Amino acid sequence: MAGETAGLEEALSRVVRLAGDHISALDSSMRQLAAHAWVGGGAGPFAEATRDQRTRLQRAFETAAAQIAERIRALGGHAAVPSLSAPLPVATATRGGYAGMNVEAMTRMVADLERAGHDLPAAGSQLSAALASACVSAAPAQQVVGVGAWATEQATDLRRRLTVLQQRADGGMANIAVLGFGLFGGSAPDPSGIGNMLSTAAAGDPSVLEKVVAAQNTGKDPTIAARVSAWWQLLDPAARQRLINAAPHLIGSLNGVPAATRDSANRAYLGLRKGVIAKRLAELRELEERMKPGARQSYLRMDISALEAEQRQIGAIEKSLAMGGLNGRPPALLLHFELGGLGKAAISFGDPDKAGSVVTSVPGTGSKLEGIGGDAARAATLWDRANSSTPSHTKIASVIWLGYQAPQLDAGILRADTSVASPTLAQTGAGSLASFLDGLHATHQPTGTPRFTVLGHSYGSVVTGMAAQTRKGTFADQLILVGSPGTMAARASDLGVKQVWVGESPQDPIADLGHLPLSGGRNPISGLLNPWFPNGAGPFGTDPSNVAFGANRFVVGSTPVSGLLSFTGYDIGTHSGYWDSQSESLKNLGFIINGQYDRVSKLPTPKQAPPPTPHLTPHRLPHSSSESVSPPSPAPQSSPTPTGD
Repeated sequence: MAGETAGLEEALSRVVRLAGDHISALDSSMRQLAAHAWVGGGAGPFAEATRDQRTRLQRAFETAAAQIAERIRALGGHAAVPSLSAPLPVATATRGGYAGMNVEAMTRMVADLERAGHDLPAAGSQLSAALASACVSAAPAQQVVGVGAWATEQATDLRRRLTVLQQRADGGMANIAVLGFGLFGGSAPDPSGIGNMLSTAAAGDPSVLEKVVAAQNTGKDPTIAARVSAWWQLLDPAARQRLINAAPHLIGSLNGVPAATRDSANRAYLGLRKGVIAKRLAELRELEERMKPGARQSYLRMDISALEAEQRQIGAIEKSLAMGGLNGRPPALLLHFELGGLGKAAISFGDPDKAGSVVTSVPGTGSKLEGIGGDAARAATLWDRANSSTPSHTKIASVIWLGYQAPQLDAGILRADTSVASPTLAQTGAGSLASFLDGLHATHQPTGTPRFTVLGHSYGSVVTGMAAQTRKGTFADQLILVGSPGTMAARASDLGVKQVWVGESPQDPIADLGHLPLSGGRNPISGLLNPWFPNGAGPFGTDPSNVAFGANRFVVGSTPVSGLLSFTGYDIGTHSGYWDSQSESLKNLGFIINGQYDRVSKLPTPKQAPPPTPHLTPHRLPHSSSESVSPPSPAPQSSPTPTGD
């Protein structure tokens, strides 16, 4: 009996020695995390996973020792279970969005994981032999081997990712999105399941990208574009090309895919659709000629009309793209398009991934793909103006984003869900706009400190304001609001950007909707507009031109009043005149885009401002039947008194 217990005591000593040598195998990696090797993104979940593996390792050795000690006591010997616990290093990591990475610390952490992956399987083998000699379960040894396998798997994956990130094929530096989501793979929280969808697409099923596009367009998950960017950059070139060939329309719609790649994919798909539509139209027209008049022919005519409308949309896109490369402008990039219905598109003059200043223009009421040429011309004009005064030859990218269904001045104006006086369409469009800006940030290549500007015109400023409020602090560096009826915010500070600039023509009737009280009890359309705004307030929050809103106001300049509304002091033509050549407005827009604030002609700010309009509430508010609506008066451009409310 004494000889048997002696053998067990020797086995116990071997376990204790193994524990002393290997129980801290992951501690160095945990210390690197604590030293902020990686901050934000998936660092928190990865730190938790490392701590769990460290705990699993310690418990394996403790269980092994306890089993042998129990055998010794069962044979009448005396054996206290030794304390094998060691304090766990603090491995907490900052949660939230990606904030930074220490490449040297990350490299050391990978080396530590590789060492653990090499040493722990050998330790597990020795532990297994000790447990076998003691005739107890070898499960703890298997756990030690399992921790080693985990360390090897992580080290291999991280080494590959670090190599890709540090030695990009295009020679560029890894951007924040790739660093944030490209380091620890699926460790970052993924409530939308986007990571699995992207993996499925890369494995050969690109159709799943339809779900990714649908999820991004809701704007609910601000991490999607960064995930897409990391996923795309870590794919090998052959896999990327296979996806482009199989689903160019989906790759071209993914926020987070580089702009040049989106342009190439979208142009390929545009050409494909152009050919398909032409062929189908020829078939339908031939069929129409052979058919007798009747109901079936009327349905055929509807199909033909729909395809002819898509042809006109394609023509509008092609004409807009042709504006690139003219008069010193850079080539235009097609970042997105959807045919049918009102249509959608996003076109950039200049590569937004490589520009030091990126301005995204959001058009308003009446905008549709067939007429995008006018909006594209304004975006091109913005590029011309900003480029002509840019300091230090900063590269400019000017984007026209028509990625939402804008309200139209037709029968839908009386419907609550499509009315120009309702924020419903803006709310839907805000998610898509926020996601589009997520993509611009994710794919931007760090060549200094970029400036992101979003310019909202007319109803587009409502979309812009609502999008900014969903991405406070990350949406853009500055907003420019021209001809704006409101932003669904009470104050400029509610928009969460560094700078808010407002330009309003004194003759612009649309802008003055911002202080037009439409919810009075005797207003015939009040029922359509509630519950979006409170009694007596404008339909879209505080008038941005009101000094109480707190925005920087720049001079637009007045023009002679003429036309249908001239008797009121308004001229509807001024609503589209903010881009007029050589105008004070256009000059100021260029200076603001470039951050040349000292050159902007500003309106004076009164010393005392009236209190702002109260915050909007989604609840229906009671309104008095005694209130009435009075016609608005034009907002004076240089008056020392507030311009609204």
